[in-house]
Amino acid sequence: MDTSSAASSVSQQRLATVLSASYIDADIRNALAVLDTRFVENTAESRRQLRISVQGDVIRSNAQIVRDFARVAEQLTPIGSALDSMNDVVISMRSRTSAASSETKPMREESSQLLTQKKEIEDKQVLLSAFTDHFTISEDDIVALTSSAEPVDDRFFSVFQNVKRIHNDCQVLLASGNDRVGTEIMDEMVKHLHAAFQKLFRWVQRELKTLSLENPHVNSGIRRALRVLAERPTLFQNCLDFFAEARQKILLDAFYTAMTGNTHGATVDYHIDYATKPIEIYAHDPLRYIGDMLAWLHSTTVGEQEALEVLFVVQEGDKGAEKTSILGGLEEGLKSEPWTSHPSEENEVFEWDTRRGLMLLVDKNLATVCKPLKTRIDQTIATQESSTLTYKLTNLISFYRLTFQRLLGEESNLLVTIKSLEEVAFRQFYSVLQDHVRSVNSDLPQAPPNLAPPTFLLDSLRELTLLMKSYDTSLAPIESRESDFAKILENALDPYLEGCAQLSRELEQADEHVFSLNCILTAQSTLEPFNFTTQKQSKLQKQILQHVDILVDYQLGFFLRESGLEPLLKALSEWEAKPTDRPPFSPASLEEASQKLDNFLPSALMDAQAALGRLNSPRLLLEITQRAAEEFTHNLRVLRRL
Repeated sequence: MDTSSAASSVSQQRLATVLSASYIDADIRNALAVLDTRFVENTAESRRQLRISVQGDVIRSNAQIVRDFARVAEQLTPIGSALDSMNDVVISMRSRTSAASSETKPMREESSQLLTQKKEIEDKQVLLSAFTDHFTISEDDIVALTSSAEPVDDRFFSVFQNVKRIHNDCQVLLASGNDRVGTEIMDEMVKHLHAAFQKLFRWVQRELKTLSLENPHVNSGIRRALRVLAERPTLFQNCLDFFAEARQKILLDAFYTAMTGNTHGATVDYHIDYATKPIEIYAHDPLRYIGDMLAWLHSTTVGEQEALEVLFVVQEGDKGAEKTSILGGLEEGLKSEPWTSHPSEENEVFEWDTRRGLMLLVDKNLATVCKPLKTRIDQTIATQESSTLTYKLTNLISFYRLTFQRLLGEESNLLVTIKSLEEVAFRQFYSVLQDHVRSVNSDLPQAPPNLAPPTFLLDSLRELTLLMKSYDTSLAPIESRESDFAKILENALDPYLEGCAQLSRELEQADEHVFSLNCILTAQSTLEPFNFTTQKQSKLQKQILQHVDILVDYQLGFFLRESGLEPLLKALSEWEAKPTDRPPFSPASLEEASQKLDNFLPSALMDAQAALGRLNSPRLLLEITQRAAEEFTHNLRVLRRL
């Protein structure tokens, strides 16, 4: 029972194994294919023969393999011998190589050291070449930089900039600890720079000596050289002084040429426009003569300013403006020569005003022109005897004084000259006025019979009108016009009014004030059109009111006397109560006074106006008469109430 059960179990396992086998596997499929060729019939005999046949095939295959390996072994025997021989050769070579290596080891070490040294030398050679290229200049460049025989051209400035760069880069050497090399190279570069600046200084002097600012095309090399030279303020200032001296001679010659039309002795060959006459031709006309001289001076100043701007100041839109800026050069120069700046305080930073420096140079160039110009104008002013013409000259000079003040500034020597001319003109003007006043006061005439203003007053007012018209067109500041002109009124009007006052004292009371009013009214009407005489007009108006009040009292006295009311009012003012038994209040006296009043009243106004008929103002005459009549009427009412 157990045996059959075990056999069944084995069969089941085999069956399960067969059933679980995957026929997709290539080995199984190949095995089945081989079995298919050998196993034709599925019988017990064929199954037994199959095992025997397979085992026989395996044995035959193994035997063939053994035979094949035997042939391989036979062939490997010589190879082994050859390998043994080769091994012996390799061992021999290894021993010889070891011996050779031991012998050549010092040489190889020396060769390695030599290669290392070669690499170091090559690196140093590259560094030396770079250092030499960066910190040295060639002999040809030194000659181009320092030799006066070589021109100042683009190569000069290129070498100059290279030397400056080397000098600045030496700071790196000094900072890196290479003090000796840095100091030696810096000293050499300083020597070259000094020689270059001296060469450039001499070249600029030669160029400036022959430079014509009248030519609109100024050499750009001059501008570049001046910019570089500005890095040495001392040399730059010396060049400016030399340039100013040359320009002074040229401008002085130009002034004499403009005055006389003759270029004889001039340092520059001027082109004369013969259509323009020399200024000296108009010496007989002081106003035009002085005006032409000042106009020439102004034109020359503006032309000089524009020419110097082209030479010294960078124009907007210029390429490389910063490189050609004189200001940039001066800023660098102040670093190298800090003693040339003069700040007023220790911590104050020096700032260079290019425009101000340019105007100072223009002013310096014109310094030599100032003396002959001042001499001629002084002589012309001193010969003037007309106050009107002298004042016109004064206003003309004042106009140019304001013009040059805006153009050159307050510190200009030329402006000082113009101011002194203005003072001379004013002194001459006041001197002429005072001389005329003295001549009038020395021979005062009598007042005219018609009490009209005297001739000397009318003449002075005509002169004053011309003065006021001239002053009205001047450039005097509005806020100070009246105060400035007050002094002129004191000299040109007040003395003549005082002379009229002296004449009036010789007249009778009414005539005295009528004459004074006529003179003052004429003066006031002359001042009225000009707004800078309001204060003087106010003073004259006060005087007019004083004289009017006096004439009103005079007219009132005339009314009272002619009407017979004066004795009554006088007695009334002396007595406290009206007495009726004594004159002038007795019936007979009152009857007489009444008759006299009746006779007076019909022609009272005409008689009163006839007494002041020589007053030139009908308006004032009517006003005085009306005020006196009103006062007379008031007094008459007082008497009637009694």
